[in-house]
Amino acid sequence: MHSELEKLYKVSPLYKELFPKQLELALHPNRFRAALTGSRSGKTTACAVIAIINLMSRPNSLGVYLALTDKSVANIFMPIIRPLISKYNIRASVTNDFIQFDNGSKLILLGANHRHKVETFRGLKLSFCIIDECASFDQKILNYLIDEILIQRLSDLQGTLMLIGTPAAHCSGLFYDVTTGREEGWGVVNWSVFDNPYMIDQATKDVALYMKRKKCDRMNPKLQREYDGLWSTDDTELLIRKPTLMRPKSDYHVSTWRSVIGVDFGFNDKTAFSVIGWERNNPRSYVLEAFAISGEEAAKTEQGMVTYIGKILQQLKERYNPVRIVGDPAGASKIIMDEFLFKHKIFMEPATKKDKAHYIEIMNDALVNQLLVFHPDRTIELQKEVSRLVWNDDQTREREGMACDHFDATLYAYREALAYTEKIPVVAPKDDAYLEKEMIRQIEDSDRRKNEMNGDDPFFSEVYNILD
Repeated sequence: MHSELEKLYKVSPLYKELFPKQLELALHPNRFRAALTGSRSGKTTACAVIAIINLMSRPNSLGVYLALTDKSVANIFMPIIRPLISKYNIRASVTNDFIQFDNGSKLILLGANHRHKVETFRGLKLSFCIIDECASFDQKILNYLIDEILIQRLSDLQGTLMLIGTPAAHCSGLFYDVTTGREEGWGVVNWSVFDNPYMIDQATKDVALYMKRKKCDRMNPKLQREYDGLWSTDDTELLIRKPTLMRPKSDYHVSTWRSVIGVDFGFNDKTAFSVIGWERNNPRSYVLEAFAISGEEAAKTEQGMVTYIGKILQQLKERYNPVRIVGDPAGASKIIMDEFLFKHKIFMEPATKKDKAHYIEIMNDALVNQLLVFHPDRTIELQKEVSRLVWNDDQTREREGMACDHFDATLYAYREALAYTEKIPVVAPKDDAYLEKEMIRQIEDSDRRKNEMNGDDPFFSEVYNILD
């Protein structure tokens, strides 16, 4: 092993900067690689070394380092790569946007928080692309970046694509799928901060202090993510509490049930439908079904998207006879809502979107107290969605870029259902004890009315004798 390392160091002395796990990533045979690591575990150093070695060994080549924002590049990557260039006397010109090496190779440095920036890659032939902070990326941008742009740019030279990051609380998205094996074809390297020989003592002290401050054990989700580099869901950061799965005791019937239908329109993405129903005189409401359709599905039917959605709404209306149908006005303009009305006889009201965080907490309260439950079989995608949604940094809504079509449709419906379900009276069971108690109450009420209306008067006495 020692002799192999010596040979490697002769190829490039920069490899000496890497400890074993970093080396495993650098030398991995897969073109598509991913590194799932704890914080302060040396992942950015690995990125910098891999980038320099690749470009120094391939004259006139082009590589890309992508972080979440331009600020991330400046504050995280540049303080790592500049000292390496200086330490090994590498001749290069360094700016905020690129590093130009004397052999003609160039490393492009870019924040990918805006899609138009990503579009500038079209037409390039890349030797590699490293995407850092993957768990925090807008998922739409990350998927578009990889599938629509980078794969083609790496094809000519059969270049390397690397996804790097620390686990996030939401446990979802492309990076999650890649590093947990749900998406095949990737070589994955996982390491913790304790694999970094330069951080073991500091990390050990920090973990002990955190457990003391938070009164938690070593299995705390935050410690597992930040120090161990392991995916671990944190319920305190989840947007929605875990729902109870329950089938209604009776079948839906328009004579004994009421319902509201919510629609989240996405003519470029998916359009989601959610039905919340409740029995008369029962405070518990059910998400009876939640599903979504795509433009591709509409195209297969050789119908326009509006017509296809209209027919689905007609079917739902016939099945449930809802008291209201509400839709997202941002996704469906008044013109489209008028189209549903005149063409399909569907009257849809604009969904209320104000104060989303407040209504999420009201929904959470209902979920905890089982006043709102999910049908176990007809809400599968909704269940998956809410199990991954986490708050944004401002605690105002879900984190940017997370799929929430089914949830938004359900929240629209629930907000409207509140106006009805909150006022549902709970009828006490009419057993013998109840009937006896009710008879006593009626007698006491009758006596009270007699006294209030001067029961000593012969006229009133006669009236009450007749009534009695």
